[in-house]
Amino acid sequence: ACIVNYYNTKSIMGGHRDDLELAHDKPVISLSLGLPGVFLLGGKTKDDTPVVPILVRPGDVMILGGHCRMNYHGMARVIPHRVPLPTMTETTIRARKQEQEEVITKTKTTKPRSSPPQYLSAASVIPKEDKEFLDQFLRLYRININVRQVLPDGVKKIPDDDV
Repeated sequence: ACIVNYYNTKSIMGGHRDDLELAHDKPVISLSLGLPGVFLLGGKTKDDTPVVPILVRPGDVMILGGHCRMNYHGMARVIPHRVPLPTMTETTIRARKQEQEEVITKTKTTKPRSSPPQYLSAASVIPKEDKEFLDQFLRLYRININVRQVLPDGVKKIPDDDV
């Protein structure tokens, strides 16, 4: 399933748990677009501490899984475009690069491809006026795309007693 959250600079998402799915052992994967925000990650109950603030920038991908899958979380604040953000340190940049390399290593196929995949550049596909509109839109709003598996492996539909 996919859920798209739309925020303006006055929007928040209160503390909640993503507990309506039947597959709690599967992660929630979240892609951030547009304005940055402050994501809060709490514990198993609303009273648990600490609550960890995480600065999410456009293009960030977060995975809420494992022991954190059922933790309370929310969007405390959307940060307007005009607010300067702290720069990423060399240590953070190196750590993110290492994480990306580990993901790439884990997802490499053992079967070699006959030819490298071909990608289209967004600049060559999106008309200029649409790109300008999109750039302006993402300077004013935050879009968060969340993907998760709803049903456990092997289950094809929601059982009637859960409807």
